[in-house]
Amino acid sequence: MKRGNTDKILQPFMEGANAAGADAETLYLKEIKIKECQGCYACHMVTPGICVIKDDMEKITAKILDADVLVFATPLYVFTVSAYMKLLLDRMMVFGDLTLQAVNGVVVHPPRFPDKTWRWVIISNAGFPEQHHFKPLIDLFRRFAYAMGGGTQVTIAGMILKGMGELFSVPSMLANYRWFFDACRQAGDDVVRKGAIDPATQAILDKPLVDVSIEEFVDLSNTFISLAVNKTRARLTKKNA
Repeated sequence: MKRGNTDKILQPFMEGANAAGADAETLYLKEIKIKECQGCYACHMVTPGICVIKDDMEKITAKILDADVLVFATPLYVFTVSAYMKLLLDRMMVFGDLTLQAVNGVVVHPPRFPDKTWRWVIISNAGFPEQHHFKPLIDLFRRFAYAMGGGTQVTIAGMILKGMGELFSVPSMLANYRWFFDACRQAGDDVVRKGAIDPATQAILDKPLVDVSIEEFVDLSNTFISLAVNKTRARLTKKNA
Protein backbone atom coordinates (compact mmCIF):
# COMPACT_ATOMS: atom_id res chain seq x y z
CA MET A 1 0.00 0.00 0.00
CA LYS A 2 1.00 3.63 -0.31
CA ARG A 3 3.62 4.78 2.20
CA GLY A 4 4.07 1.24 3.55
CA ASN A 5 7.53 -0.11 4.32
CA THR A 6 7.80 -1.78 0.91
CA ASP A 7 6.67 1.40 -0.81
CA LYS A 8 9.48 3.29 0.92
CA ILE A 9 11.88 1.02 -0.98
CA LEU A 10 9.93 1.02 -4.23
CA GLN A 11 9.48 4.76 -4.72
CA PRO A 12 13.21 5.70 -4.69
CA PHE A 13 13.76 2.90 -7.21
CA MET A 14 11.01 4.34 -9.42
CA GLU A 15 12.47 7.84 -9.04
CA GLY A 16 15.81 6.56 -10.26
CA ALA A 17 14.18 4.78 -13.19
CA ASN A 18 12.22 7.88 -14.19
CA ALA A 19 15.31 10.07 -13.92
CA ALA A 20 17.10 7.67 -16.27
CA GLY A 21 14.39 8.13 -18.90
CA ALA A 22 11.84 5.45 -18.07
CA ASP A 23 8.09 6.04 -18.04
CA ALA A 24 7.48 4.31 -14.69
CA GLU A 25 4.05 3.80 -13.17
CA THR A 26 3.09 2.36 -9.77
CA LEU A 27 -0.03 0.21 -9.46
CA TYR A 28 -1.17 -0.42 -5.88
CA LEU A 29 -2.85 -3.83 -5.93
CA LYS A 30 -4.87 -3.05 -2.79
CA GLU A 31 -6.67 -0.36 -4.80
CA ILE A 32 -7.25 -2.57 -7.85
CA LYS A 33 -10.04 -5.09 -8.31
CA ILE A 34 -8.51 -8.48 -9.13
CA LYS A 35 -10.62 -11.57 -8.53
CA GLU A 36 -9.28 -15.03 -7.82
CA CYS A 37 -8.25 -17.24 -10.72
CA GLN A 38 -10.90 -19.97 -11.14
CA GLY A 39 -8.62 -22.46 -12.84
CA CYS A 40 -11.15 -22.87 -15.65
CA TYR A 41 -8.51 -22.60 -18.44
CA ALA A 42 -10.93 -20.56 -20.55
CA CYS A 43 -8.04 -18.13 -21.16
CA HIS A 44 -6.34 -21.01 -23.01
CA MET A 45 -9.19 -23.05 -24.50
CA VAL A 46 -11.98 -20.56 -25.25
CA THR A 47 -10.54 -17.05 -25.49
CA PRO A 48 -6.75 -17.54 -25.84
CA GLY A 49 -4.87 -14.92 -23.87
CA ILE A 50 -8.03 -13.32 -22.50
CA CYS A 51 -9.45 -14.13 -19.06
CA VAL A 52 -13.22 -14.54 -18.87
CA ILE A 53 -13.29 -12.76 -15.49
CA LYS A 54 -14.24 -9.13 -15.96
CA ASP A 55 -12.26 -6.94 -13.60
CA ASP A 56 -9.23 -4.64 -13.62
CA MET A 57 -6.87 -7.40 -14.70
CA GLU A 58 -7.70 -6.72 -18.34
CA LYS A 59 -6.16 -3.23 -18.04
CA ILE A 60 -3.15 -4.58 -16.13
CA THR A 61 -2.56 -7.22 -18.81
CA ALA A 62 -2.40 -4.48 -21.43
CA LYS A 63 0.08 -2.51 -19.31
CA ILE A 64 2.25 -5.60 -18.83
CA LEU A 65 2.36 -6.21 -22.56
CA ASP A 66 3.38 -2.60 -23.11
CA ALA A 67 6.12 -2.66 -20.47
CA ASP A 68 9.78 -3.59 -20.78
CA VAL A 69 10.41 -3.92 -17.03
CA LEU A 70 8.04 -5.27 -14.38
CA VAL A 71 8.76 -4.43 -10.74
CA PHE A 72 7.04 -6.71 -8.24
CA ALA A 73 7.01 -5.11 -4.77
CA THR A 74 5.53 -6.99 -1.82
CA PRO A 75 6.13 -7.38 1.89
CA LEU A 76 7.19 -10.84 2.93
CA TYR A 77 4.02 -12.64 4.09
CA VAL A 78 4.52 -16.21 5.35
CA PHE A 79 7.88 -16.15 3.55
CA THR A 80 6.44 -15.45 0.10
CA VAL A 81 4.11 -12.74 -1.23
CA SER A 82 1.05 -10.88 -0.02
CA ALA A 83 -2.43 -12.14 -0.93
CA TYR A 84 -2.82 -9.23 -3.35
CA MET A 85 0.38 -10.17 -5.19
CA LYS A 86 -0.62 -13.84 -5.33
CA LEU A 87 -3.89 -12.89 -7.04
CA LEU A 88 -1.91 -11.01 -9.68
CA LEU A 89 0.56 -13.83 -10.29
CA ASP A 90 -2.21 -16.42 -10.59
CA ARG A 91 -4.02 -14.32 -13.19
CA MET A 92 -0.79 -13.83 -15.17
CA MET A 93 -1.16 -17.40 -16.41
CA VAL A 94 -2.66 -15.85 -19.57
CA PHE A 95 0.89 -15.02 -20.70
CA GLY A 96 1.75 -18.67 -21.16
CA ASP A 97 0.33 -21.24 -23.54
CA LEU A 98 -1.53 -24.26 -22.17
CA THR A 99 0.72 -26.73 -23.99
CA LEU A 100 4.01 -27.85 -22.49
CA GLN A 101 7.56 -28.09 -23.71
CA ALA A 102 10.90 -29.09 -22.22
CA VAL A 103 13.60 -26.41 -22.03
CA ASN A 104 16.97 -27.48 -20.66
CA GLY A 105 15.37 -30.45 -18.97
CA VAL A 106 12.60 -28.41 -17.33
CA VAL A 107 8.92 -28.59 -18.33
CA VAL A 108 7.51 -25.11 -19.00
CA HIS A 109 4.63 -23.37 -20.76
CA PRO A 110 5.62 -21.88 -24.13
CA PRO A 111 5.12 -18.10 -24.30
CA ARG A 112 1.83 -16.89 -25.71
CA PHE A 113 3.55 -13.76 -27.01
CA PRO A 114 6.90 -15.12 -28.24
CA ASP A 115 8.18 -11.76 -29.49
CA LYS A 116 7.76 -10.12 -26.08
CA THR A 117 10.48 -10.10 -23.41
CA TRP A 118 10.64 -8.54 -19.96
CA ARG A 119 13.11 -7.78 -17.25
CA TRP A 120 11.78 -8.34 -13.74
CA VAL A 121 12.82 -6.61 -10.53
CA ILE A 122 11.72 -8.04 -7.18
CA ILE A 123 11.41 -5.78 -4.12
CA SER A 124 10.48 -6.98 -0.66
CA ASN A 125 10.99 -6.24 3.01
CA ALA A 126 10.67 -8.39 6.11
CA GLY A 127 10.73 -7.82 9.83
CA PHE A 128 13.25 -10.64 10.25
CA PRO A 129 16.89 -9.59 9.78
CA GLU A 130 18.29 -12.64 7.97
CA GLN A 131 18.33 -12.89 4.19
CA HIS A 132 17.55 -16.60 4.17
CA HIS A 133 13.92 -15.82 5.06
CA PHE A 134 13.49 -14.53 1.50
CA LYS A 135 14.47 -17.84 -0.10
CA PRO A 136 10.89 -19.09 -0.75
CA LEU A 137 10.01 -15.74 -2.33
CA ILE A 138 13.13 -15.84 -4.51
CA ASP A 139 12.30 -19.39 -5.61
CA LEU A 140 8.70 -18.39 -6.37
CA PHE A 141 9.64 -15.58 -8.74
CA ARG A 142 12.51 -17.44 -10.40
CA ARG A 143 10.38 -20.50 -11.08
CA PHE A 144 7.41 -18.47 -12.24
CA ALA A 145 9.58 -16.33 -14.52
CA TYR A 146 11.08 -19.45 -16.10
CA ALA A 147 7.88 -21.48 -16.42
CA MET A 148 5.66 -18.65 -17.63
CA GLY A 149 7.89 -17.53 -20.48
CA GLY A 150 9.14 -20.86 -21.73
CA GLY A 151 12.51 -20.13 -20.16
CA THR A 152 13.21 -17.42 -22.72
CA GLN A 153 11.05 -14.36 -22.09
CA VAL A 154 11.96 -13.17 -18.59
CA THR A 155 15.29 -12.03 -17.15
CA ILE A 156 15.56 -11.24 -13.45
CA ALA A 157 17.28 -7.85 -13.53
CA GLY A 158 17.74 -7.62 -9.78
CA MET A 159 16.26 -8.06 -6.33
CA ILE A 160 16.09 -5.65 -3.41
CA LEU A 161 15.30 -7.78 -0.35
CA LYS A 162 15.57 -5.86 2.90
CA GLY A 163 15.56 -7.43 6.33
CA MET A 164 14.68 -5.33 9.39
CA GLY A 165 12.20 -3.50 7.16
CA GLU A 166 10.00 -2.61 10.10
CA LEU A 167 12.58 0.06 10.95
CA PHE A 168 11.17 2.05 8.03
CA SER A 169 7.93 2.51 10.00
CA VAL A 170 9.68 4.86 12.44
CA PRO A 171 9.71 8.30 10.72
CA SER A 172 12.39 9.74 12.99
CA MET A 173 14.83 7.02 11.88
CA LEU A 174 14.39 7.31 8.11
CA ALA A 175 17.21 9.83 7.78
CA ASN A 176 19.60 7.14 9.06
CA TYR A 177 18.89 5.06 5.98
CA ARG A 178 19.45 7.75 3.35
CA TRP A 179 22.39 5.71 2.03
CA PHE A 180 20.03 2.80 1.37
CA PHE A 181 17.36 4.89 -0.35
CA ASP A 182 20.08 6.51 -2.49
CA ALA A 183 21.16 3.00 -3.52
CA CYS A 184 17.54 2.19 -4.42
CA ARG A 185 17.50 5.22 -6.73
CA GLN A 186 20.76 4.09 -8.26
CA ALA A 187 19.27 0.61 -8.76
CA GLY A 188 16.41 2.13 -10.75
CA ASP A 189 18.93 4.00 -12.86
CA ASP A 190 21.00 0.85 -13.32
CA VAL A 191 18.08 -1.22 -14.58
CA VAL A 192 17.11 1.40 -17.15
CA ARG A 193 20.63 2.23 -18.37
CA LYS A 194 22.41 -1.12 -17.90
CA GLY A 195 19.58 -3.66 -17.95
CA ALA A 196 20.26 -4.91 -14.41
CA ILE A 197 21.26 -3.72 -10.96
CA ASP A 198 25.02 -3.12 -10.96
CA PRO A 199 26.98 -5.38 -8.56
CA ALA A 200 28.40 -2.34 -6.78
CA THR A 201 24.89 -1.02 -6.19
CA GLN A 202 23.72 -4.46 -5.08
CA ALA A 203 26.51 -4.63 -2.51
CA ILE A 204 25.21 -1.45 -0.89
CA LEU A 205 21.60 -2.63 -1.01
CA ASP A 206 22.55 -5.86 0.75
CA LYS A 207 24.14 -4.15 3.74
CA PRO A 208 22.11 -4.52 6.96
CA LEU A 209 20.24 -1.42 8.06
CA VAL A 210 21.68 -1.75 11.56
CA ASP A 211 24.94 -3.42 12.48
CA VAL A 212 23.82 -5.43 15.51
CA SER A 213 23.95 -9.05 16.59
CA ILE A 214 20.90 -11.28 16.30
CA GLU A 215 20.45 -11.16 20.06
CA GLU A 216 20.64 -7.37 20.11
CA PHE A 217 18.14 -7.20 17.25
CA VAL A 218 15.72 -9.43 19.17
CA ASP A 219 15.97 -7.23 22.28
CA LEU A 220 15.45 -4.04 20.30
CA SER A 221 12.53 -5.53 18.39
CA ASN A 222 10.80 -6.79 21.52
CA THR A 223 11.12 -3.36 23.11
CA PHE A 224 9.58 -1.79 20.00
CA ILE A 225 6.79 -4.39 19.95
CA SER A 226 6.00 -3.79 23.63
CA LEU A 227 5.74 -0.04 23.06
CA ALA A 228 3.53 -0.54 19.99
CA VAL A 229 1.22 -2.95 21.84
CA ASN A 230 0.85 -0.61 24.81
CA LYS A 231 0.18 2.35 22.51
CA THR A 232 -2.48 0.42 20.59
CA ARG A 233 -4.20 -0.81 23.73
CA ALA A 234 -4.23 2.68 25.21
CA ARG A 235 -5.77 4.08 22.05
CA LEU A 236 -8.48 1.41 21.96
CA THR A 237 -9.22 1.87 25.64
CA LYS A 238 -9.62 5.62 25.17
CA LYS A 239 -11.83 5.04 22.11
CA ASN A 240 -14.13 2.62 23.96
CA ALA A 241 -14.31 4.68 27.17
